[in-house]
Amino acid sequence: MKRSDDTSHIHPPERSQQPFQAVAMPVERASTIVFDDLEAFEKRAERVYDGFSYGLYGTPTSRLLEDHVAQLEEASRALVVPSGMAALTLATMAVCRSGDRILMPETLYGPGRDMILRFLGPLGIAAQSYDPRLDAGIAELLDERTRLVWVESPGSASFEIQDVPAIVAAAHKASALVAADNTWASHLLFKPLAHGVDISMQALSKHASGHGDLLMGSLAVRDEALFRRLKDTARFLGYGVSPEDCALCERGLMTMPIRMRHAAASAAEILAWLSQRPEIVRILHPAMPEHPGHAVWKRDFSGAAAVFSIVLRPELAPLQNEVLRRMRLFKLGASWGGVHSLIAVNDPRKGRTSLDWLPSGPVWRLSIGLEAREDLIGDLEQAFALFVDFATASKAEGRRAAE
Repeated sequence: MKRSDDTSHIHPPERSQQPFQAVAMPVERASTIVFDDLEAFEKRAERVYDGFSYGLYGTPTSRLLEDHVAQLEEASRALVVPSGMAALTLATMAVCRSGDRILMPETLYGPGRDMILRFLGPLGIAAQSYDPRLDAGIAELLDERTRLVWVESPGSASFEIQDVPAIVAAAHKASALVAADNTWASHLLFKPLAHGVDISMQALSKHASGHGDLLMGSLAVRDEALFRRLKDTARFLGYGVSPEDCALCERGLMTMPIRMRHAAASAAEILAWLSQRPEIVRILHPAMPEHPGHAVWKRDFSGAAAVFSIVLRPELAPLQNEVLRRMRLFKLGASWGGVHSLIAVNDPRKGRTSLDWLPSGPVWRLSIGLEAREDLIGDLEQAFALFVDFATASKAEGRRAAE
């Protein structure tokens, strides 16, 4: 039947359904999804968990990524959402109701802590922060109202390692679920579900993406009923992901092991160099033998990420801006896990009551990227020369004063 030009612009010629097979993930974009008959249309709500009913609730592209994440997490199900923050929010809201209580480590992602206290608090969900070093002692904080315990090991600024199996045992004994922000280690270095955690969360924006150009988070579980609670809550919140971003994330996953191994090897050399610098009073990295959580890290983790903090001598604080401005390869930025090396400057002591062990001085978090490690050390060395000049001038001034 001959069609008008207006109709032909909307309906292209039918083509063979024979699949086109490529190694790259196909990008299938959709909001509207159509059905073969009335019965299928009327039962479309039944497809929310395993089929396709509307683009917001999943496309073949997002489902492929979710299946891949589930496989990597050793989970039965996974869900991808617009950001790591969205994943943290979703997991908390899916588990907790008014009258319930949450325990969260002081190291939990700052915006996530704000969300729990300032958004969920007025909705009747109470929260209590705890010292991340509490481990099995968390049992004393659990009560009949506690529904969820968050863990983050290591903390992403001060890098305390938590004894996750001990926390899980205490929480489960009190009938509480445990959710882990596993963004630092990722599924490559630590598998929370294998250690008894109920919900494994990652900001895929970091290691999985690997290039600093997309936002996405994931949640992985082994329990089908819990997955459906998460999926329903995601629908109610209107969470959806771009298929283009899913394809970018899938591409990032393909090179993630190589990138993380390379960055970790570079980080080991840079840590050795930093450990000899007089400007630094402490290095915060669980792979360092002197780290308080080293034994637990060695027991539970299969490796170390290239993200760590250093504490500078307090008197160097006024020089921070000039030293950072002098760097050419390290950029000032708050993320990690990408190909570019980054430094983030923040004070983890703010809002904390359990950091009496941390020496005074500015705290810099470094994320080692994929640049040549000798170039990165050279960049640090030429920038740190300002610290050396300051130390030399201070000594000279001290000698003059003594004379």
